[in-house]
Amino acid sequence: MWRARTSPHNFTAARASLIFFFVLLAGVTQTLPAVAQGGPPAAGGPAGGGPEAPTPAGGPPAPAGGGPDILPLVPGGGFGFPNPLNPPTATNNAVPPAAAAPFSPLGLAPLGFGVAPLQANDPTAPAYLIRPYASIAETFTDNVHYVHAPRDAAAITTLAPGLSISADTPRLQAVLTGNLNSYFYVPTSNLNQVTGSLYANGFGTVVPDALFVDLNSFITQSSTLPGFGFQNLSQLPTNQQTQVYTTTVSPFLRKSFDGLIDSELRYTFGSTNFGGNTTIVTPPSGTPSNLSSGILNEGTFTAATGQDFSRALSRLTIDASKFNSNSTNQNSQFSAFNDLEYRFTPQIAALGRIGYQNIQYPFAPAATFVGPTWLIGGALGTYAIGGYGSGPGYLTLQYGRQQGVYGFTGSAHYNITPTMLFTANLSQGIYGQSQYLASTIASSTLDPYGAIVDQYSGLPTGFYTPGLGLTNNVYRQHLLNFALTETIGRDRYTLYGTASNYQSLTPPVTAPTKSYGVNLSWYRDIRPDLNGYATVGYYNSSNVITTLGGTPVSSLNTLTAYLGVNYLLTQNLTGSILYSFWYQPNGGTVGRSGDVVVNQLTFQLSKTF
Repeated sequence: MWRARTSPHNFTAARASLIFFFVLLAGVTQTLPAVAQGGPPAAGGPAGGGPEAPTPAGGPPAPAGGGPDILPLVPGGGFGFPNPLNPPTATNNAVPPAAAAPFSPLGLAPLGFGVAPLQANDPTAPAYLIRPYASIAETFTDNVHYVHAPRDAAAITTLAPGLSISADTPRLQAVLTGNLNSYFYVPTSNLNQVTGSLYANGFGTVVPDALFVDLNSFITQSSTLPGFGFQNLSQLPTNQQTQVYTTTVSPFLRKSFDGLIDSELRYTFGSTNFGGNTTIVTPPSGTPSNLSSGILNEGTFTAATGQDFSRALSRLTIDASKFNSNSTNQNSQFSAFNDLEYRFTPQIAALGRIGYQNIQYPFAPAATFVGPTWLIGGALGTYAIGGYGSGPGYLTLQYGRQQGVYGFTGSAHYNITPTMLFTANLSQGIYGQSQYLASTIASSTLDPYGAIVDQYSGLPTGFYTPGLGLTNNVYRQHLLNFALTETIGRDRYTLYGTASNYQSLTPPVTAPTKSYGVNLSWYRDIRPDLNGYATVGYYNSSNVITTLGGTPVSSLNTLTAYLGVNYLLTQNLTGSILYSFWYQPNGGTVGRSGDVVVNQLTFQLSKTF
């Protein structure tokens, strides 16, 4: 998914992420027995006891022995949708084990929440499932440069060795999937490149019942250019492609006091770097500059009422962070607030927050805020097991001020029918994209279908904002994401939608960029050895700042479509065919001054060893 040109910086960052996780695998686990092989169970609840991780809404867990032994391919950039070239043996119909919320809206999340090794679906599996694989593909395109004119056709040969690792031991639960891609273009050999993709997610127990660590690493690709919509960004030419490297390491201490208070002290280190095409243009002058990397250091103390409390709940959070960057993203923040909940009935609750925030953006004064933070609202329905009652789902909605921004915050998770699930998330705040990328990955998980989703909502994560592209700016953000999923026999349907309002707070302040998009996907397990995939998406953004001297585009529309099949030729050999279509009717960015149409057809053979 992620494409990195063959530069020392890109290879160093990619290699560092891979080495980091392999060292962890070797160092933390040593020679401990696997949970699946009879060792003691890994911690699954809050320190000091408490409920286990909740059963996902929408259906029972997958039956034992029914899961795959290889992880899905990493999604192709932009959004965390499943990779359409996933072989039938790498996906299953198990309900995502991390698609439900924690056992209490104000309680600490269960230990290891969001890490789902393959062994969770097969207790007889070994402690480590390591499967190398390789693929060869030929892609034909009628517009290799993604421009209005000239429309140059090309053939692209791709060689891609990869590795899937799933670990489940008493000291480590982790997944890693990634591959290295070599692209050879004919006749446009100047576009030849070597790229990579990686998603790694792990939970380690350093000292049982006391010291733990969460780990995340992600290599993907994005773009500084707006307007690509739901396009798979791994298909872009080199000069329109930006590589993103994100890693977070978060050790923490847990301590519970006899069911009265659960406490956590956490340190988080995060790093975000960019490679490839990192050139951006700052309006209104159009002066070119480059994306800036960033380093996050953050300390957080949390104390929440324990499992002995059922009606009046509280959670105190004290957080201090510093984000270092050679851009307007640089900031320091201090927050202290208390979240409150009072349950009138098992299914009706009042929610609130009161606290203080001091947020300093030295190079973006409009983003600086010092003052009180507050929220007020309520919740209806069942949050999770032991929550608001026994209904089919929940809804929370609050209004208030966070980081100086007034607006609504909320979430929903509701089973309309036993097989139809609606999820939504509404958020607000002030963010720079580098810092936002790191926090997004830190709260993500890989579901059984191969999508990268948020641990709590189960919604696909976004690594690219089509209305903005990657920038160094700081934004006041209002964001709504939702999804409606339905399973009928062998068919799965997903309607994903997003709406956003981004107000740049970096001088000079411009009008906000507003966007909305919808993407409809259909997956069919035709036979155990054959699956199919089809999707169509539409995305619209207004007041888009492009690279043409910073001149805003009043409206930018993008249409995408994909159609593919994957067939298991033999036990470990898969043949795939994928057609993709991308259309932008009004251009607006570099070289796209008119309608742009791109068709691609890919034939691939992949072998698992």
